[in-house]
Amino acid sequence: MIAKTSEKSSDSRATADNRTHNQESLEALLAHVDERCRERCDEIAGRARDEADRIRRTARDRAAELLREVRARERRNLHEQIRAERARQRSRIRQRELAERRAVAEKGLEHVRSALAALWQGDADGVRAAWLQRALADARAVMTVDDWVVRHPEGWSPDDAAGALVERIAQDARIEWRPDPAVGKGFVVSAGKAVVDATPAGLTARGDRIAGVLLAEVPEMITETAS
Repeated sequence: MIAKTSEKSSDSRATADNRTHNQESLEALLAHVDERCRERCDEIAGRARDEADRIRRTARDRAAELLREVRARERRNLHEQIRAERARQRSRIRQRELAERRAVAEKGLEHVRSALAALWQGDADGVRAAWLQRALADARAVMTVDDWVVRHPEGWSPDDAAGALVERIAQDARIEWRPDPAVGKGFVVSAGKAVVDATPAGLTARGDRIAGVLLAEVPEMITETAS
């Protein structure tokens, strides 16, 4: 009886030891699993942080690049706007200067016409004779017909000096002197369809050419602008 009791006690202790061992093993296993989970979680978290840092750096670099591109584009646009505005300003200035020069040229033509009229009226130093000489010389250069009509102001009439000029300059021409109230100053020589207008209006008819000569004597008025 005593032996059986001892065996039961031994079995109970063994069972208790096994339970304790199993419990300890389970707890150790759970601790190991927990540790591995923490390590794995730390590893995943570390990778996530590294990836997040990489994404942030990439985003910052891209944002900085985009900002540089935007600033460069804005500078180009600004420079283009400035260039275009300068071009517009230069164009406006040039147009104004051309208008001023045209006004100067027109005023100059008026002075030339007034000076020619004054020369005819004054007839200083044989101006009318020189005028007729130039009219006849121009006519001789272009006339192909020798029957000429010379229209002149009613207050002027050919004299011996005029006849001598015809003999010297247009010796083969047959001249018809014709007073014409429409010719206030100067002469108009015609033969067939050819006409030489040596009146103040005719002498300044090529206004553009005369204006060019006059403007060549006028100081340049172009205003320098910053380029």
